[in-house]
Parts: sequence; structure tokens; C-alpha cells
Amino acid sequence: MFQIANRTHKISDQIIEQIRNAILSGHFKPGDKVASEKELMSEFGVSKATLREALRVLEGMGLVEIKKGISGGVFIAEVDMRTTIHGIINFLHFKTVSVKDITMIRYLLEPPVAQIAASRIQPEDIVKLEHIITETPSTSPAIVSKEIGFHRYLARMTENPILILVMDFIDNILNDIKFQLDLGTEFYHKVAKSHRAILECLKQKDGVGARREMENDLLEVGNHLARVSGTQPFDPTMLLGEPFFLQPQQTSLSLDRSINEVLLPKDLQKIFGGEAGERLQNQGVVFRKIGTGELYFIALQDLSHSSYK
Repeated sequence: MFQIANRTHKISDQIIEQIRNAILSGHFKPGDKVASEKELMSEFGVSKATLREALRVLEGMGLVEIKKGISGGVFIAEVDMRTTIHGIINFLHFKTVSVKDITMIRYLLEPPVAQIAASRIQPEDIVKLEHIITETPSTSPAIVSKEIGFHRYLARMTENPILILVMDFIDNILNDIKFQLDLGTEFYHKVAKSHRAILECLKQKDGVGARREMENDLLEVGNHLARVSGTQPFDPTMLLGEPFFLQPQQTSLSLDRSINEVLLPKDLQKIFGGEAGERLQNQGVVFRKIGTGELYFIALQDLSHSSYK
């Protein structure tokens, strides 16, 4: 199955790549025995030391498990989330990840998660979330763990393994930051209050409300962490697109055409077309799409006073 390692590249790396590719391609499934060490040494044409070097790396990745004894050998491991998260954390250890970065990714991911959870929540979920919020921990690390558990539980309600992995990873970083900053119980009381507001929306299956309360929660947390750590906070307005201006000298273009250029929905095109467009000929029109949804900011500019009305 495997090819003999050549001498043009590091031999252990070739062994790692071949076994890893066989696993990821589906040739093996968790629990399968790849082979004994002796069989792998023969198949790859390598020494025991070289093979074990490669196997230690694969074991560290969480891809294989080495079993000793007569019936031992190299077996395919069940890759768990903890191993994957630790691998990502090890990678990011050599990168600069700020509170601002973390808050930004949370802002992009968690409000939609809350909205999805509102549409799927069941009575048993409400009981579990209430328990997470009201449980009184005895130590600071427990407070951090409890507070993070609320967000992780909502992520699991999406049933999306990629999203669950990403949010677990983010929460692991937050866990470390909060523990290092020693934020105190007052901070966590405020967080619990925000979580109760989110939960009330979830109980009513109010997805829009849950999304709004989640945004408030994570922005408040992000701003507080930035203040305590003395770093720059995340500003959600940075996600807004640049405004599009329609000036009077552009009126040779129809207003409808200009609106189409900024991809406004048809219902807004109707509102700002026809007679309404004629009434706006002497004013500048500013359209700005907010976020990735269907929300737009529309302002009229009085050019004679250079201010918005």
C-alpha cells in the first residue's frame, strides 16, 4: 500500500505524509490497524528509529495510536476536538492574536449562532442553559469555564462540526485571556446578566432579539477586555462598506440605475424611483450597506450646506 521512502526528502516526513493521506482519503477508519511496526519498516524500507520518529509525530497529531504487545501495532485513532484545538493553539502561539481579533471573529460568528439556536431551542435546552447561567462556581477558573460554556452550548445547537470546532477554539483562547487578567466576580455577574437577556429571547424564539443581545454581550466583553489589557478594542463600524454618493451632476444617469449599481433590493428601488427620484435631483444620495444582510443606511446630502439631513 505504501511506497518505499526515497532519499531526496526527509524520510520521516514522507512516512507521515503517506499515512496521513491514507487516513484522510478514507482508506482507514478509526480503530483500524494499519500494520505492525515491523511490517511498516519493511514496507517503507526504513529503520526502526526513523519509523518511530514519524509515528511519534502522527501520534502527536492525534491520527494514530501505538499499542504494545503481541496484538499491538499502529492503529487509527479517533481524532477528538481537544487534540485539534491544541494543534491550532500551538500554531497561533507564534502569531499575534489580539483581543480585537477575537472580538471581531466572535462578532461575525456568534450572533447568527444565537439566531439559529432561537429557531431550534427545546425545553431541555432551556433547562441546561439556565443551569449554566445560575450555577455558582467557587473559583475563578470555574467562573471562566461556566461563562464560556453558555456560548459553546449554543454552538452545538447548530449541529455544524466546523462551527463547533472554531467556537470551541475561540473560547479556549478567551479562557486563557480571562484567567490571566483576573477580571473579578463583578465582570462575570454582568456577563451572566447578558446571558439571561439572550436566554429570554431564546425562550420566545425571538431570533432577531437573540442576535441583538448576543452582539451586545460580546462587544461589552471585548471592550472590557481591551480596557483591562490596555489594547485596542474592536469597532464594528469597520465592517461597513464605503458610502456611494450620487451627486447632482450625475443626474444624467437615472436614479434607478445608480441604485442598481449599489445592489439595493427591488423594494428600495421602487421607493426611490419615479417621482421620488425627481424630488431628489438637487440632493446627493448616500447608500451604505450594513453588514452582510439586507440592512441599508440611506442619507440625503444637502449640497448647499454640506451636511446631512
